[in-house]
Amino acid sequence: MMKCLLDNTARHNRIFNLKFLFVEDEVELVELYQYMFDRIGLDYEVAYNGEEALEKVKNEKFDYIFSDIRMPKMNGIDFLKNLILEGLDFKKFIFVTAHQEVSLDEVKELGAHDILYKPIRHQVFMDYIQDLQA
Repeated sequence: MMKCLLDNTARHNRIFNLKFLFVEDEVELVELYQYMFDRIGLDYEVAYNGEEALEKVKNEKFDYIFSDIRMPKMNGIDFLKNLILEGLDFKKFIFVTAHQEVSLDEVKELGAHDILYKPIRHQVFMDYIQDLQA
C-alpha cells in the first residue's frame, strides 16, 4: 500500500514539472478542464482555437499539447501542421475529438502521438495525463 502511494506521488511530481496546452473551442469543456487541472496543480494554458494556440506556442514552451480537431479560425490539423512547419518544439501532440471518423493511423501520419475520443470520463483523462511520463 505504501509503495502504491509513493508511486502516485512520484507520478504527480513528474506531471508538475511539465507544461500543458489545451486547445478547445467549447467553453464548457474548457471550464471542466480548468477545474480538473487546478485541483491537481497542473501547469497549463488554454487556447480556444488553433490560431490562438499557435501564438502561445511561439511565445512559450509546452511539453504536451492536447487539441480539438474542429475549431474556428484554425482547426487542430492545421494547427499541428503549422507547428511542424515552423519547427516549434513539443514532446507530444494529442488530438481530442468527438468525431470518430478520424483514426489513430491518420493522426499519427500527421505527426500526432495519439487521439482521444470525447466524451472522456474525468478519471480516464486524468490517468492518461499522468501516464504520459510513465
